Amino acid sequence: MTVSTFLSSTLVLGLLEAAPLVLAAVGFTLIFCLNGFINVAYSENITLGAYFAVIFNSILGWNFYLSIIPAALLSGVISVLTYLLLFRPAFKRGVGKTELIILSVGLSYFIRYGSKLLFGNDLYNFNFSSTSYLSFFGIGITTVQLACIGLVVIISLGIYLFIYKTNYGERMRALADNEELAMISGIDPIKVSILIWFIAGTAGGLAGLFYGAFSFVSSSLGWNLILIIIMVTIVGGIGSVRGALIASACVGIITSAVTLLSKPLYGEIVLLIIFIGILKLRKVRV
Repeated sequence: MTVSTFLSSTLVLGLLEAAPLVLAAVGFTLIFCLNGFINVAYSENITLGAYFAVIFNSILGWNFYLSIIPAALLSGVISVLTYLLLFRPAFKRGVGKTELIILSVGLSYFIRYGSKLLFGNDLYNFNFSSTSYLSFFGIGITTVQLACIGLVVIISLGIYLFIYKTNYGERMRALADNEELAMISGIDPIKVSILIWFIAGTAGGLAGLFYGAFSFVSSSLGWNLILIIIMVTIVGGIGSVRGALIASACVGIITSAVTLLSKPLYGEIVLLIIFIGILKLRKVRV
């Protein structure tokens, strides 16, 4: 394999790897930025988004692209419900960050095994009405994958502009920075929090169904990704949506490069080493 072929293949495969991860990392970062705890149950938001799309597409027979909208919206609704019914009461009682993480782990297990009861251990694939194969730098890619990458770019750009260029986005960032000051400024913390959890849940659901479109859907889809998502959030800068976007793309490219040279497992090991190194450097700087 020549250097130019390796670089081009790495770029194409990296984009495929990073596309859904971008949305998952952005959604996870939004909740982390607002509430300051690692929401492990976010992994199940990713899984449910994929399962919702399976219901509309594979079971009800809807077109895949039409299934995206209700699946994403339902994922957002589930995210809001978990906030209102579980996490918000915990916040009001003054539950600590460690207890919140434990609570989210318990919720994750509950949702995951509940999904297993409903869908079993089967692997689900989406039904695409028509698809064809294209070649980019010698790498085969389907038109569905290409469309999903395009949608990820559009959605990610939309979320970015909403957060950094609109009044609602300014309120969201103000609430995340200082809740008391935001309330004094006339910002309703409940409404803004609901909006953030909805956007985060929608992004996670979209990530799940795009992962499903690239491979298959199973009850452990989100759970298998949560560690990488947490790493991306920390490496990109805790609470930084911009950092999450950049870190996700870098993770996809690095994983693809190592996979092409060796085995997929080594890609994860390299990511872990880089993650530890970055934490070490940041500790030194502090």
